[in-house]
Amino acid sequence: MLRFGWGTTPLAEILAGNWPVIEARLRAEAPTPGTATRDLNALRDLVSSTEDDVWITFHASKLWWGRLAPAPPEEDGVSKFRRLVAPWGDRDREGIALVATQVPGAVAAVQGFRGTVCAVRAQAALERLLNAEASPAYHKVAQAQRALDAAVADALAGLHWKDFETLVDLVFRQAGWRRVSMLGETMKYADLELEEPITRERYQVQVKSRANLTEFRKYAADFSAGEFRRLYFVVHTPSADLARHPGQAGNGTVLLLRPKEFAPMVVEAGLTEWLLGRIR
Repeated sequence: MLRFGWGTTPLAEILAGNWPVIEARLRAEAPTPGTATRDLNALRDLVSSTEDDVWITFHASKLWWGRLAPAPPEEDGVSKFRRLVAPWGDRDREGIALVATQVPGAVAAVQGFRGTVCAVRAQAALERLLNAEASPAYHKVAQAQRALDAAVADALAGLHWKDFETLVDLVFRQAGWRRVSMLGETMKYADLELEEPITRERYQVQVKSRANLTEFRKYAADFSAGEFRRLYFVVHTPSADLARHPGQAGNGTVLLLRPKEFAPMVVEAGLTEWLLGRIR
């Protein structure tokens, strides 16, 4: 149900549509004429709204939406209310939660309204949000990002093996992980050992300029899952059989990062400028 106040306005007057009397009472109670007008218009909207309208509210860090049933206002021991055709929804058409921090700014701005009811002016943005549709601006940026990821993936193969090893180190460190082994240090198994600073979990990274499926499987078989949470096997020029591999081994403890998986990480880490300086 959609609950609303107006506690001093009798439900019988609302049901009878006795708006002159309701308006006179609101103007007598309101601190300013403008407040009375806003309250009157809001109450009219609540009473006259049909199931063609979409109502939204924000609660528990999410946006909730609903449609009113074709039934008149009612009242119980708590407040006046109107019933909805279905329970309040907090998900879009695809079932994704409508988290408040991910709602378009033009829609989220209504949270700052200091009254009970206001119109959502960004109706197109709200419709796209509820229908799980992206905006034209989103499509444009997403297309550009996909093109950048693809270009970076192609460029990785042109790196000297030492530069590639340095780039891998920079990507993981930009993600906040601490290196606990020296880059290039002689180790029997991994090129990098990393530590997640909060959980203190440790990871290993093996960097290869070229590798095939047999090599990947050997590293996966030798990985010490008890001492390290995960092994990242990073390669910029995988063989044909390795390029077709699903990308995981050892029940998910060994992850394969080829150019198509590693390039977005480079972009997200803000290292495209660094890459440009090495491939010019």
